[in-house]
Amino acid sequence: MNTKKKDIIGLDFWSAFGKKLVQYLEMKSGLRVLDVGTGGGACLIPAAKIIGSSGHAIGIDRWENCITETLENLKSNLLYNAKAEIMDARELTFDDNSFDYVTCGFIGFSDVFDFQNHKYRKENDKMNHILRVLKTDGKAGFSTWQSQGELDYLRKLLQDYLGKYTSKTKEEISKVPTSYSKETTKGFEKILQDVGFKNINVFSEDFIIRYVNLDEWFNVMKRSGWILREYLGSDEKRYADFKEKMLPHNLETFKQKDGSYHFVKAVIFAFGTK
Repeated sequence: MNTKKKDIIGLDFWSAFGKKLVQYLEMKSGLRVLDVGTGGGACLIPAAKIIGSSGHAIGIDRWENCITETLENLKSNLLYNAKAEIMDARELTFDDNSFDYVTCGFIGFSDVFDFQNHKYRKENDKMNHILRVLKTDGKAGFSTWQSQGELDYLRKLLQDYLGKYTSKTKEEISKVPTSYSKETTKGFEKILQDVGFKNINVFSEDFIIRYVNLDEWFNVMKRSGWILREYLGSDEKRYADFKEKMLPHNLETFKQKDGSYHFVKAVIFAFGTK
């Protein structure tokens, strides 16, 4: 069962989720941390603050722009006990038993495991490497999406729009995907168990994401909801037509008294020890 919903003001939810994951790991000072898929350092930065100058943290990501952003964020936070480098999670080059903690915020495992049908697509190289580089009794923490309310609703709006204002067939409309990979607590328990983790704890938690107004919501959806780009293309006139026909009346359910819009993101947190 989900725990009590938590308000997160604004759209910097990556930092909030990163802090939450690190908090649940109960890190100690002076230890070594690896952050897999560091992004902008949402997990790396709070981890580096906790382990202190006697500890050491490394963030890895396969995208150069993410590493550049992380290094800038470490510098602005005056954190000299951490670094970031380009590396693929499927091919970690660190020695065995190198880290006390591994954090993995939203790197996704749907490429190796079909969470809807509860079966593997291929060997789980990422999880095998994460377990390998952990020290004995070391702990790994993961976060991933169980659901994202605004993106789920965006899919519904797009399906309604396509049905009313285009020549798309019902079959084509039914195949409109979501804009993210949904994972499950049951699936995460399995992939942690299968690779050999112990003391496994997997649960979900709800967070309320606040958009200050409808324009902010729509602008974020244009960036993160890639299904709009796939079905509406790059023509701004089509976006304007979608917005005029589908908003704001179809979103009144989510509107608050102050004019903001609230949506629930359900995050899965998963933990295991080596």
